[in-house]
Amino acid sequence: MLSSLIRRGLYPLNEWREGTRILCGLRDLESTEYAPVDRLNDGRWRKLKAILDHAFTNVPFYRQRFRDAGLAPDDIRSFDDLRRIPPLAKTDLVRCHDALIATNIPKEALHHRASGGSTGRHTPFVRDNACLNIKNAAQFRFDGWTGWKIGEKVAYVWPAIQDFAAREGVKQRLRRTFVDRSLILLSGSLDEPTLEHHARSLGRYRPKLIRAFPNPLVILAKFIRASNRFGPKGSAPIRPAAVLTTGEPLLAPHRRLFEEVFGCPVFDCYASRECGQHACECEAHDGLHINADCLYLEFERDGQPVATGEPGQILVTDLDNYGMPFIRYAIEDVGIPLEGACSCGRTLPRMAMQAGRISDFVVSPYDGSYVSGASLCHYLLVAGPDVGQLQIVQDARDHLTIRIKKSDSQILESAHVQEVVARAFRGAMRVTLQEVDGIPHEKSGKYRFCINEMKDEELGLGT
Repeated sequence: MLSSLIRRGLYPLNEWREGTRILCGLRDLESTEYAPVDRLNDGRWRKLKAILDHAFTNVPFYRQRFRDAGLAPDDIRSFDDLRRIPPLAKTDLVRCHDALIATNIPKEALHHRASGGSTGRHTPFVRDNACLNIKNAAQFRFDGWTGWKIGEKVAYVWPAIQDFAAREGVKQRLRRTFVDRSLILLSGSLDEPTLEHHARSLGRYRPKLIRAFPNPLVILAKFIRASNRFGPKGSAPIRPAAVLTTGEPLLAPHRRLFEEVFGCPVFDCYASRECGQHACECEAHDGLHINADCLYLEFERDGQPVATGEPGQILVTDLDNYGMPFIRYAIEDVGIPLEGACSCGRTLPRMAMQAGRISDFVVSPYDGSYVSGASLCHYLLVAGPDVGQLQIVQDARDHLTIRIKKSDSQILESAHVQEVVARAFRGAMRVTLQEVDGIPHEKSGKYRFCINEMKDEELGLGT
C-alpha cells in the first residue's frame, strides 16, 4: 500500500516540488522499448544531429576538432559518418577540460563530477542539470526490468562512497526514507562486524531490489551463506525479488552465488559515471539491451568497426548531456555487439560485456578486512591532488606496490599517497612507489586499477 502511495502520490508530488521530470522521461523511454527499429533510429538520429550542431556552435574543443578534421555538422549524414570525428580520449577531459564545457549554458545550470574508476586516472567532467532527468529515468527503466517499481525498497551494497552524501540533512533523510525508499550499505571496507551489520540490515529492511557492485556482494553473500542465520530457515531471511549488479564485470560464478544465496534472478547492468546507464539485461538474460534512446555506442578495433559477435573498444556518444558533450568517447571498456532479436520483444540493440578480471579487493593486514579498489581510488584520485595514472598491486599481506607512469611522476604527491594508505590500513601496510614506463591493459582492453597477487584462498574470493 505504501509503495503504491509513493508511486502514485508522493513521488509525483516531490517531482513537482523539485521541478524534475523523471517520470515523464521514464514514460518516453518505455514507449520506445518495443517500437519499430526505424522509429528508434529516427529519434536518436534527431538527437545526434542536435548534439553535433550544439557542440560545433557552443563548445570550443569541438569547434576546433571539426575544423581540424575538415568537417562541419552537415557533413555527418549517417551514423557511419560519425566515424569521421576523432574519438574523445580520457586525457582530453583533463587537458582540455574548460574548452569542453558549453559556453551557452550558465554555470549554475552545470554540475561537476569526477571519475577515477577502473581507468586509474582522475577524470573530471561536467553535466548540465537538465540531463539528469533522462539519466535517472534510464536507471528506473532498467531497474523496472527486474520487477521493481518506483516506491518499492532498494538496498545498495556500494563501495563508491562518493555517490552518497557524507552527511544527510533532515530533508535528504526524509526523501530517502519515504520517497526513494533506499538503504545504503557502504562496502569500501568489509570486516566481520560490518558484514554482520549489513546482513542483519538486509534481513530487517527486506528490499525488493539489491543494487550492488559484484565484488563486495560476493564477500557479503559468502558471509551470509556461511553464517546459516540469514537463509530460508533463519530468523531474518533475505529474499529480494532481484539482484542488479553494476560497476564491475559480473562473472558466472558470482551470478550463481547470488542466485543461490538470495534465491532470485540476477541482472547485469553496464553503466559509467560519465554517461550514466549504458545497457542492462532484461528478463530473458540474453545479452544487455543498450540504452539507445540516450546513447549511441560504437565498437571498434584499430579504428574499424568490429563484426557482430566480436569484441571491440566501446566509443560512447551521449545524446543528452549538452553541458559537456561526449562525442565518440573512448571509455576504455570492451564490449561485443550482438545481432538478432531478443525473445523479450524489445527492439533496443543488444551487446555483451567482454569479461576481464575485476578490480580486486586489498586485504588489510590490520584486521583482515577487505578494502575495495573503488574506495582506494576515490581517496587517491578524486578526493585529493592529482597523482597521475597509477596502479595498486598487493604483493604481500602487508605490502603494496603502487606503480606510477613516469610521465606523471612530476605531479606525484607521495605524501598524499602515503597518508591515504596509512589511514586506510591503520599504519599496518607498507608501500613502495615504483616508476614505470607504462601501465599495460588486460588482453580484454580493460585497465585494472587494483591487482591482488595473493592466492584466492588467502583472499576468500575463490569460487
